[in-house]
Amino acid sequence: MAGGIGTNHLGVNLSYTKFLFITPRVEDEATLAKLRAVAATVARGYFNDFEAQGGRDGASQDTVQFLASGCPTATFCSRPRFVLQISSKYRPRLLETEMEFLRRIGDSADVTSLDGATRVPQYTSAEMFAYAYSNAGARVSGRQELNAIIIPIRKTEEWWQKDALARHAYFYPHTDPDTGRTAHGHAKAAEAGISKIYRRLYYNPDGHLRPGEFDFLTYFECADRDLPVFDEICRRLRDVTLNPEWRFVIEGPEWRGKRVLKW
Repeated sequence: MAGGIGTNHLGVNLSYTKFLFITPRVEDEATLAKLRAVAATVARGYFNDFEAQGGRDGASQDTVQFLASGCPTATFCSRPRFVLQISSKYRPRLLETEMEFLRRIGDSADVTSLDGATRVPQYTSAEMFAYAYSNAGARVSGRQELNAIIIPIRKTEEWWQKDALARHAYFYPHTDPDTGRTAHGHAKAAEAGISKIYRRLYYNPDGHLRPGEFDFLTYFECADRDLPVFDEICRRLRDVTLNPEWRFVIEGPEWRGKRVLKW
């Protein structure tokens, strides 16, 4: 998802993030040690986000986050073992860091890169913002909320062909235009997680409906005790009788792992 650093027709990109999903080609300690060393080197100059505390807005400085899937050492991992998340207000810095990481690891691992950007929320109002965030808990460190979940999604062409007000309606309680029945909408379907699940939505920095790319990266953090809440929210969001919006959603592979101070 390389591209420009300014704005596009969907709105202003306020800051940028890049997720590097890393799968070692050989599951041995030497390879894992190399990946750990390279990640530590390229992360210099970034603030480690493991101890992040406070408000919901992104940090003012450039940040790095280390995520690990929890696969046992020397055992084949069916999903990327590591994720490196780097964030900055200056997008070229993220690309430079990615290129340096790839140069240093050589053929030790396969890497998939996904880019995101933060923006002012699109489908909201003063009332909806208060509903979604007034009772939301502040972000806490990885020592307290260690689980990280990343789900890339794209919306169908039919969704993007709807006018903005029609798309907006799906986030509120509404009458489903396909069935004529009352539906909870996205916000009410996800209500149980407002105070328990930390969430960030990243937009594709270069716009929507780009071939082979996702429109959004959804990112979540929670404590172990709240994983069942997260799973229930996902079930409700995917239930099109409660949340008809999901008829227009195509989900990418879900990644789950732990926030760690370092790999």
